[in-house]
Amino acid sequence: MDWNYVLLIAIVVSLLLIMIQRAERKRRKLAMAIVLMCFLVIRHNISIKPHLNEETAVAFGIGFVISALFWLLIGRYNPVGSSDSIEVIGMDD
Repeated sequence: MDWNYVLLIAIVVSLLLIMIQRAERKRRKLAMAIVLMCFLVIRHNISIKPHLNEETAVAFGIGFVISALFWLLIGRYNPVGSSDSIEVIGMDD
């Protein structure tokens, strides 16, 4: 088993899933589209190198666990803010 590949794909999957979690509600569909394209690139990589099926499955499992732990430990207590609530304070304020 190629553990470097597993680690790389696990980090990529967990970051992509965290990106969806932390996206603003208005931009969540755009984030999902970007993540879907990245997952399609990973799937294409598997189709080119079929011996990586097992490693990719393990990496996806690890990525989902990391993403779930992030949501449990950080995401539930710190909800995503809205860009409408941002105030810019200038020199005159």
